[in-house]
Amino acid sequence: MRKVILCVDDEAVILLTLKFLFKGAFGNEYRIESAYGAEEALRILEEEDREEIDVRLLITDWLMPGRKGDDLIRSARAMKPGLPCILITGQAEEDVLAALVREDLVHAIFRKPWHENQLLDAVRECLDEKR
Repeated sequence: MRKVILCVDDEAVILLTLKFLFKGAFGNEYRIESAYGAEEALRILEEEDREEIDVRLLITDWLMPGRKGDDLIRSARAMKPGLPCILITGQAEEDVLAALVREDLVHAIFRKPWHENQLLDAVRECLDEKR
């Protein structure tokens, strides 16, 4: 079973940037999967067993067409309890962010543009917790 970091955003450049960053940091230890929105991400989670993958971390944008990142996180955690999640956002409502923290649904929240080292540290923490 392949260990996966799932990155979700509606902007291809963000997904490519994350994929490049994580591939450089983790090499072949983790497969980096991309989804262009919440619905595609949920399909990947639903097909984990069939695809023989194990999503170890969800990293998502907040403002996307259709379902927002907080809704995706709630749905993903309902499907896979304890799944570590990181939210990266350029714009989010403060009450939404506060609710995610209060409900202990996110490990970290980063504003775009993020600091690479801080993001990598948070990702490593999440992956270490899943071991």
